[in-house]
This record gives sequence, structure tokens and C-alpha cells, in this order.
Amino acid sequence: MYFTSSPEGPYCNQTWDGWLCWGDTPAGTYASQSCPDYVPGFDPMGKATKYCDESGNWLRISELNSTLSNYTLCVTYRDVLTSEPVNRTTPSCTTETYTEPTIEMVVTPVVNQKDEERQKIIDAQYKCFEKMYRDPPYNKTGPYCNRTWDGWLCWGDTPAGTYTSQNCPPYFIDFDSTEKATKYCDEAGHWFRHPDNNRTWSNYTLCIAHTEGKAKMAQILYYMAIVGHTLSIVSLLISLVIFFYFKSLSCQRITLHKNLFCSYLFNSVFTIVNLISVTSKPSLLQSIPVGCKVLHFFQQYMMGCNYFWMLCEGIYLHTLIVVAVFAEEQHLHWYYLLGWGFPLVPASIYAVARTKYFDDNCWMSVETQLLYIVHGPIMAALIVNLFFLLNIVRVLVTKLRDTHRAESNMYMKAVRATLILVPLLGIQFVVVPWRPENRLAGEIYDYVMNVLMHYLGLLVSTIFCFFNGEVQAALKRQWMQYKAQWGQRRREHCSMRSTSYTATSITEVPVYLYHHDCNSEQLNGRQTEDKELEALKSRETYA
Repeated sequence: MYFTSSPEGPYCNQTWDGWLCWGDTPAGTYASQSCPDYVPGFDPMGKATKYCDESGNWLRISELNSTLSNYTLCVTYRDVLTSEPVNRTTPSCTTETYTEPTIEMVVTPVVNQKDEERQKIIDAQYKCFEKMYRDPPYNKTGPYCNRTWDGWLCWGDTPAGTYTSQNCPPYFIDFDSTEKATKYCDEAGHWFRHPDNNRTWSNYTLCIAHTEGKAKMAQILYYMAIVGHTLSIVSLLISLVIFFYFKSLSCQRITLHKNLFCSYLFNSVFTIVNLISVTSKPSLLQSIPVGCKVLHFFQQYMMGCNYFWMLCEGIYLHTLIVVAVFAEEQHLHWYYLLGWGFPLVPASIYAVARTKYFDDNCWMSVETQLLYIVHGPIMAALIVNLFFLLNIVRVLVTKLRDTHRAESNMYMKAVRATLILVPLLGIQFVVVPWRPENRLAGEIYDYVMNVLMHYLGLLVSTIFCFFNGEVQAALKRQWMQYKAQWGQRRREHCSMRSTSYTATSITEVPVYLYHHDCNSEQLNGRQTEDKELEALKSRETYA
């Protein structure tokens, strides 16, 4: 941006940095322009930037006494095949001299950077420049390597003859941020230069050392998620059929169970659709961006419904036991409003905020604080629910020890099931920030989290239905009734066949010589024995 006259307030004067000409720029702003098209490997469609600080001076490194320009996004990433690990070049900041700017070597398996990745690099670079500008000068004795930005990470002043390391950058999906990137400062106080091109070099080899293993693990986790939600759908459908079929299970508590199961059922269906149609087919991200965002919205909404119906379970038991003293009837419309209605509010706010502030493809990125709009109320619901259940346990233990023993046992079973599920279902929101840095521990963590997040429907249906004593008793009664009816039908059928044979007999030969049935031998035998006895008695009489 050029001014025909001096702008008001402090500003940076126009200058030439060796590649581009920069005009007068107001203080506290970034100037940007298209990358030069005469530098090999530069993309003219990219943007170069330069920062004018609050005092009206171009951003400068004091040790080098030179201003900095950002050409990071100008580079076109291409493989450089050497005997060393795969390297790709990216330019660092240029100095305000008329020589070619310094270029450092970095390692990455990424061919093309997405806009989101580029924005992360820009943000990291700005923070690095500000840190280098504000940090005090190196005050230790002996040679050292100056602080620098290598294109991806910021490296501080480092004593000669030592390695400095830090976690790999989180810009790329195939970088393991728990691994370390390293940079060596030689004995003379100069950053290590790669022998092939004599350029300073940062070692990002370990960042991609386990890329293949991570890809296999991601595939395993993907199929585990599909299997988990499939099992959840099957078990939830069976549970709902049981609850709706047996009229003896019709009560308010079971009604809450039905709604809870429906919320998990819908969540599993939406998740499987997302995994199969969106996650596994990246091409759809461009063809149906609105459709996959709507699907993501319903996923977030149903996830909220899951936990707020769990809260409804806790509120119901608390009201039933602590407040109403075993009163059976409650107004369920408030529960419907809380379970199905309230989660719609944070989900809608999240959708609007995501559209306005972080509108990435299909809203798949989790690198945004906007997710707390949905996760915050869920955490609050879990905390409140845990408080209710602990209070219920306290009341049952202290006041119902000697009275209402049968009712107490029944309620204790319901409380125990809910108490087990509350910390189990909410644990992923508690331990996510503390993923272990160790690679093996991190893999174990990922598997455990996968089970907790994708097998919830199976866990809920197992605890609330299949392990429910009332359900088991109803199934046993139904099975015994079925066996009794089946046995009665068999006896009636066999009796009719026996009677038919007897009625059509035209000889005096005993009927048991004509008919034997596997299930009626004993019955027919008794009938025959009776007839034989009657015949013998009649002969004795005539004798």
C-alpha cells in the first residue's frame, strides 16, 4: 500500500527487501502482496507479508540488525530426493540486503498445504517474530547460535555444540506432535548446514518416522468405530423392542430409558453415515459441503441429547427418592423439554458461530474452541448428574436401611446402573486434555477413548436393559409361558391323533400296535394299559 502523502500517525517507510518493494505502511499492521514470479519454486498466487510494529518500524531481529519479510507461503512444495531423509525446502525470512535470502531445509511428507495449515504456519511465524523481537539478548558467555525461524518452528538462542529440540508442529495430519524436531548448533556457533546444499537444516525426521504405523492404527480405529456403532444400533433396537413389547415394563422410569435409547440410536446412525459417506470419501467434502455440515450439526445435537437424557435419569431418581419420597407419578413433559429441547440451543449457537468464525470443510476440524459451546453444557450436565446420584446414594443408605427394604433394593440397582454410566460416559471430556506424550501410552489411550466414545449405545443398553432384573424376569416369564403353551399344543395334537387312530380301528388288536409317537408313547401306553386292565376284569367277571 502506497501513500501519496504521509499517513497520519506512526508508519513504516517504503523499502526494498531484496525481492519486493514495500510501500508506506501504518504502524501495527501487516503489509502483503503477491509473491515474486521470478524466483524459482515460488508460487505467484501466494502472499508475502511484512509487519510494521506499533512504533512504526519494520519488524527486526536485533542480533542481525536486519528487518524481516515473510515468504513462507510463496514456496511450492516438491520432493527433493537425496540420500538423506526426504527433504522439502521452504524459505525463511529474508534480510533487508540485496543478496538472496537464506533458505533452510525442513522435512515433511505433505505435498500441498491446505488453507488451514497455511494459516497455522502464519500465526506461528508472527508469534515467533514477536518473541524474537521481545526476548532479551543472549547473556551467557561463549559462542552461540542466534534465534531463528526455519519456516515451521521458532528456535531460540542455543549454546554452541549442543542440540535443541521441541515438539513437532501440529500443522499437518501426518505429523506426530508428540515426537521431537531437533536442530544442532555446531562448535563455532553456527546452525548445522546440510552437506548437499550448504543450507541450514532442521531435523523433522522423527515427526514422520511412525507415519505408516499411525495410518494403520487410524484404519483400525475407523473400523472399530463402525463396529461399535453397529453393535450399539442392534442392541438398542433389541432393547426398544423389549420395552415396547412387554406391557409389564410400562412405567415412567422405562419411558425415560426409551428416550435415552432413542437418542443413542439416532446418534449412532448419524455417526455411521458420517464415517461411511464423508470421512472415507474426501471428494464429497467439495461436492456436498452444506449436506455434511447439516449432518455434523445433527451429530452435535444428538450428542447433547445423549447426556441430557442421562441428566433426566438422574433428576428423575433424585425427585423420586429424595424429594417426593417414592412418589410414582411425575410430569414427564419437563423431561422431554430438557432431553430433546435444550440441546438444540447450544447446537444451534455452535452452528451459527462455526459458520461465521471457523467455516472449514464439513466442520471436520477440531482445532477450534467453538466446540466448547456444545461440550460446556455437557460437562455441566455430568457434574450436576453426579451430584444428584451421590445425594441419592446418601439418602438410600441412611434413611432406607431398615424401612422399605424391597423398594430400597430396587432403587439401589437403578442408581448403581446410572452411577456407573455417568463417569463412564463423561470420561472422554475429562481426560482429553491429558493425552500421554509417550507413543505406546498414547496408542493405548486412543483405543480406550475409541471404545468409550463409539460403544456407548451398547454399554447403555447392556446396563439398563439386559442387566435389568425386571427385564430379565419378564423375559423368563415370557419364555416359561411360551414353553407351557408349546407343550400344551403338542399334548393336544398328540391326543387328537391318538383318538383318531382309536376311533378308526376295526379290529380288536390293541391300538398301541398301530401307533407310536415319540412324544406320546407314555400317554398312549397308559391308555392301552387301562384298556387291557378293563378287558382282563371283564373276563374275570364272566369266568
